[in-house]
Amino acid sequence: MAISDFPVAEFAVMKWPMKALVLLIICLVMSRSSVHGQGSAPFGPMNQRRPENPYRQSAKAPNGGNAPGVAIDVSTDLGRGIAAELTQNNKEAIKFLTKALEQERNEPKKLALAYRFRGLAYKHLGQREQALRDFLEVIRLDPQLDLGYYDAGVIYNRTNRYQEAVEAMTRAIALRQQNSSLALPLSERGNAYFHLGQFEKAQADLVAAARRNPRDPDALNNTAWFRATCPDARYRNGKEAIELASRACAIDKWKDADQIDTLAAAYAETGNFAEAERFELKALSVLPSGEELRPKFQARLQLYQAHKPLRSL
Repeated sequence: MAISDFPVAEFAVMKWPMKALVLLIICLVMSRSSVHGQGSAPFGPMNQRRPENPYRQSAKAPNGGNAPGVAIDVSTDLGRGIAAELTQNNKEAIKFLTKALEQERNEPKKLALAYRFRGLAYKHLGQREQALRDFLEVIRLDPQLDLGYYDAGVIYNRTNRYQEAVEAMTRAIALRQQNSSLALPLSERGNAYFHLGQFEKAQADLVAAARRNPRDPDALNNTAWFRATCPDARYRNGKEAIELASRACAIDKWKDADQIDTLAAAYAETGNFAEAERFELKALSVLPSGEELRPKFQARLQLYQAHKPLRSL
């Protein structure tokens, strides 16, 4: 159901009082190759997820390596737009970044950043086709940057274009920076394989993702969903699903409806329908009002009340 140890960008704000200059340093830590109910919409097993939170305040890549970075004055439209997206002010981000696309047309790296962060803003607003167009522009501008393929692959997963998702994530994995984590793209590719009915490949990717980052709630959640709901009994394991989903819920402090929904499915797989019903009700209580996936959660609740487990693709 879900997936986030694929840090797609790191940032640091640097202030220089003497010059009254404020810079936003964007470091692409999933950068060029030296040789991430589950995705962007809020909640929803295996094909619709909350937005990732892939940013950490740091100017260095994992393991202390220096990441390639771009210094951006936050007084520019590009700087304002990126800052707005980082603080989830997505409509403002789109406004500023659209202006930046014209201003930065002669700066390929900055242009790619403008497209990428505008794509993220569109994605978080549920405007997936607009997001995909921006991510494909990132690929066009820099076909060796893994981020473009990863972001496009997320949208392919969310719009049921699973073969394209597999291809995009495979490319992202091949182009990854040596020190970058693979949990997120593996989990996303596992989701796509799951929907394509390629369960052996799905299992390999999802289990690998959870092992690579056992503290990543999204990787844990995706693997738990697979173990709880796979139509092929050979791949189901209710006890493992409960363990994985419980860890995901605890990491996110029981605030993510998608993860709680997964835990309900896991209990249903073990035949404990009382707990399945209890957690599905909790998932519904956490789900934002008006959320488009509410009918799916309600249908699952009725399934558990009828003492039936969930089978999903």
